Formats: sequence, structure tokens, C-alpha cells
Amino acid sequence: MSELTIREMGQDEDFSAWFSELLEQEDGPTGAGGPLDEHYLILSNEIGDWIGGLRYWLRGGVAHLVDVVVLPQERHRGHAHRLMAAFEERAAEAGGHVAEFWTDDQRSEGLLAALGWRRIFQREDYIGHRSWALMEKRIVPSE
Repeated sequence: MSELTIREMGQDEDFSAWFSELLEQEDGPTGAGGPLDEHYLILSNEIGDWIGGLRYWLRGGVAHLVDVVVLPQERHRGHAHRLMAAFEERAAEAGGHVAEFWTDDQRSEGLLAALGWRRIFQREDYIGHRSWALMEKRIVPSE
């Protein structure tokens, strides 16, 4: 047997495509899990400068919100609401049936609750030894 090596790879390398193809083959005809499809939504101003963004992935009908951020000087203008609405719309268009988001920020938990999300799980001593909440919202599929 030849010498085997394990090393870390960046996301942009050819391995990512190879790995995704292999996962698709493993999912079989049902596609229950499906490949992880990562997306970015970018909010820019009238001259094209980025002022905020949102990152999420889709897999098997689940739209997982990873991060949402707006420049400090641009906050409290409804930008996060716009990004969240766009996220839900895109997820519905892609066949998503549920959106989820882990947060350790009670302020974001309040914002999400105002937008129809609900806490479904609380996990103590999680990332960074902090308390995290899993928020969820059912997505109405687009026709």
C-alpha cells in the first residue's frame, strides 16, 4: 500500500467539485441529502459599494442562514430586514421548506421572532462556551 496523506484544502480548489460529485452519487436517486449549495446575497448602495450581506446554504429543502451583517454606519435602516426577506424568497424559489439559524445574540433572536421565526432549541455551553438558540421558520414554497 502506498503512503497516504491527509491535508486541509481551500474551498476554491478542484477537490471541492470532485467531492460534490461523489456526494451526489452517494445520495442516489432520492437525493434526500443533496449537495451543499452555498449562496451569498450582497446589498450594495447606489454606487455599487457593499454595505451588507448574507450567507446561507441549501440542502435537501433546508435553507440554513449562516451569517448576516451590515456595516455599522448603515445599521438601523432596515437593511437586515431586506436581506432576510431576500433570503426567504430565494430559499422558497429553490424549493426550501424550512429556514434555520443558530444564534448566540439575543438581539438577533428578537429580530427573527418579529419576522415570524421561532426558537425551537436552546443549547448551553456550545460554541465559545456560550448559550445558542436554533431559530426556525417554515417557508411557503413559491409557485
